[in-house]
Amino acid sequence: MNEDIGVISSMIVQTRPEQMDDLKSRLASVAGAEVTAEDASGKLVVVLEADTDRQLADTMQKIGEIPGVLGVNLVFHHSEKAN
Repeated sequence: MNEDIGVISSMIVQTRPEQMDDLKSRLASVAGAEVTAEDASGKLVVVLEADTDRQLADTMQKIGEIPGVLGVNLVFHHSEKAN
């Protein structure tokens, strides 16, 4: 597999409502991650950009290991050759 690609994805990251502000602060320090929407129930829409599928998978795993994260569900994934 050619690793010379660019990757963009979006995911729903679930937490408890009272932990949303803390989680948003922690996600702000994750390279390539941006919180683009949130719901008062504790759901955050996160867009993630990465250089490779492996980097994307590793970053999703790191997000899942952040204290307070109940789940990370991939919604959209696109990859293409980088120029």
